Amino acid sequence: MEIEIQITNEPIDDSAIQRFNASASSGAWLEFRGVVRGEENGEPISALEYEAYSPMAENEMRRILEMLGNKFPCLAANVIHRIGIIPVGKTAIYVGIAAKHRGEAIALLAEFMNRLKQDVPIWKAKAIKTEARSQNSEARIFAASKTTPKPISFGEATAEINSHCRDLPPVRASLEKSFGRVLREDIFATEDLPSTDKSTRDGYAILQNDLSETFQIVDTLHAADWKPRQLKTGEAVRIATGGNLPCDNLRVVMQENVERNGDKIRITKRDSNLNIRKRGDEMRAGDLLLRAGTKLDAGALALLATAGNAKPLVSPILRVVHFTTGDEVVSPEQTPQPGQIRDSNSILIRGLLQKFQCELFQQHLPEDFELAKSAISNLRFQISNANLVLVSGGASVGEKDFTRELLEHLGFETVFNRVAIRPGAPMIFGVDKNRVAFGLPGNPLSHFVCFQLFVATALAKSTGSEAQHFAQGILAAKLEDTPNPRETFWPANGRIENGQWKLTPLRWSSSGDVTCLKETNTLIRIPANRGSMEAGTEVEFLPTI
Repeated sequence: MEIEIQITNEPIDDSAIQRFNASASSGAWLEFRGVVRGEENGEPISALEYEAYSPMAENEMRRILEMLGNKFPCLAANVIHRIGIIPVGKTAIYVGIAAKHRGEAIALLAEFMNRLKQDVPIWKAKAIKTEARSQNSEARIFAASKTTPKPISFGEATAEINSHCRDLPPVRASLEKSFGRVLREDIFATEDLPSTDKSTRDGYAILQNDLSETFQIVDTLHAADWKPRQLKTGEAVRIATGGNLPCDNLRVVMQENVERNGDKIRITKRDSNLNIRKRGDEMRAGDLLLRAGTKLDAGALALLATAGNAKPLVSPILRVVHFTTGDEVVSPEQTPQPGQIRDSNSILIRGLLQKFQCELFQQHLPEDFELAKSAISNLRFQISNANLVLVSGGASVGEKDFTRELLEHLGFETVFNRVAIRPGAPMIFGVDKNRVAFGLPGNPLSHFVCFQLFVATALAKSTGSEAQHFAQGILAAKLEDTPNPRETFWPANGRIENGQWKLTPLRWSSSGDVTCLKETNTLIRIPANRGSMEAGTEVEFLPTI
């Protein structure tokens, strides 16, 4: 497929357009023009200002078109995108597609425009609005609130999240309610465990060096009994497994090695085993049992119970509010009509949050800012008490993308709203005192990646737990990719072989892919402009939660 791409500050008119030379093989020439409308977010405007990383944008558009050309066999594509200040009524983008059949041209154009919005570093910097005329009758121009600064790096985004997130105040909770929560204090043993010498067998306790042939049974001890006494030579005490030994310097002879006759016994087999669990064998008073930051699983809770710590200091239950957006989104139970998709983000977020102890409230919002504000007007309690607010979709700069405005309406100050990564570039992070919010790109793979990289970091910081760290591994197969100006986090399946991580890159073609998620347990970190890597290459990766 022939591809022509141009990013320009000049007007896009017929003289600037180089059309495909038609031949007998071309049956369709499809042209699209994106024109600046006279309003933005319901407000009248006079112009829009676009900014771009031109070389990066051109490379990404070419990569997308080449990929789509394999899916929809078209003959040529011509893209012209204007940047700078573009007045109302003028063309911001022109796309021409040549194909044998119109269906292929229409399909390629539709998917290209979706990918352009999600993946290409071209953005609306500001809307130019003409205010009321001043006293000298001159129009004044100002930047509207909807601005999109240049993308920040992955490292800068992570640093911002860590600097703005705070450890939430810990609480004391019962053991029954502490599973999965993060311990927020060091736990020390307050007593020896076991607290006395105990028998590990059902049998008979005698003096350790008593070589008598027969023994007089002088007492019987069950597991709960505490009957201290000093045994004499030739004396034995019948004792149960777990029973407290009556004095020091004893051994327990298993009942299988004893013949009993009334209240006397004879040892039929002697060995060197004491069959005793000594006082303090497991822990001594003052020993460190669990460190702060431990995620409490069943074993850790059993240890706390054994140590008598019935109300440990733990991370609080997180309160999370999650909104999905998009008029095209329908529930999984419905059959989508043309143009509709089933909602996968709700269950994706719910599943990812299973790793954290939280109360989750979810609701779908209409794809209209005023209607969305009305829909959440009765949810002020849930939102104001939430530790984390997530909004799926609407994080980019399209005319129906209002997530940033919605979060600002809810009191959040935007820290950043674009990250130079793929997939997942249009991502918003906002703060309001101890609350944090994320506007996540709506495509499922972008959603997953942004959660792993950013939301999980915020959750770890809020709960006092350790965030996942990048590690080193080896590619088990070739990773095929074209050089990209953004850092890439590639879904992969990792396994440990002979003590080393082996990573198999998984197939994905766009940020809307979901099929690869069923096998994804790692994200391979690919530096900007790296491209393909052969099997055996050492790479950096992040285990997913």
